[in-house]
Amino acid sequence: MLRLLWQELVFRRNAIIGWGLGLCFFPLVYISIYPSVADEMAGLADLEIYQAMGMSLGNFSDWVGSILIVFMPLIAAIYGIINGTGTLAGEEEDGRLEMVVTLPLPRWQIVAAKAIAFTISSVIMFVIVAVVSMLVFQSIESQVETEMVAGDMFTSVMMAWPIVFAVGMMSMFLAAFCASRRFASIIAAAVLVVGYFGSNLAASTTELEPFEPFFLFTYLDASGTAVIEGQAAGDMLVFFAIGLVSFALALFFFQRRNLTVGLWPWQRARVS
Repeated sequence: MLRLLWQELVFRRNAIIGWGLGLCFFPLVYISIYPSVADEMAGLADLEIYQAMGMSLGNFSDWVGSILIVFMPLIAAIYGIINGTGTLAGEEEDGRLEMVVTLPLPRWQIVAAKAIAFTISSVIMFVIVAVVSMLVFQSIESQVETEMVAGDMFTSVMMAWPIVFAVGMMSMFLAAFCASRRFASIIAAAVLVVGYFGSNLAASTTELEPFEPFFLFTYLDASGTAVIEGQAAGDMLVFFAIGLVSFALALFFFQRRNLTVGLWPWQRARVS
């Protein structure tokens, strides 16, 4: 299993570098320009369009929350979908998975190795962004009025990682459950998009309030207070619970999957 895990990490090395550096765009551009646009941003804080997008522009910590706790994880979650759906269903369609299952390993170890590889690779990406964010903050710290310290930048980025973990594990489950990677990708993308916009709309629309707990981004606090004090432990546990349950479901359905057949679970049952 360790050899397979190492191969999975090597396979993801280009993604780690590319996505890690790409996500650094957010702190390098959006955080670094804040001193020059602070007055303009404060004047736009009450616009409904920004509130609908989950953005708060009142002060520097609010701006950091909007960029590094909302938009950066939203984009990073796309990697989770690509990796999660490509790991099982994608490799099955490419013919690579047939070679992997011929290894003297039980299927659960194959899924576990891929899940651990995704977890490690995504954490490395976030560490890269967190370090860059901290360095950017240190370069502009004298130009902004804030209670934040450099360590707050690092922790605020890292505490946004659990939502990417949840999306990645959920995508892996869908890859083991669905008949093809396309269906798995569509469902995972829909959950992500609805989770983002639904959370923001539910916060401002009374009709959607009863559904707010079902939206992923409900459990990610992008306020300036959360940037300084950290995310609520209960909300982080929700993401980890989603990720672990999804991983368990991925194990269950991959054990029963007929490779190369491309059938849904109920169709597989009839075939067997």
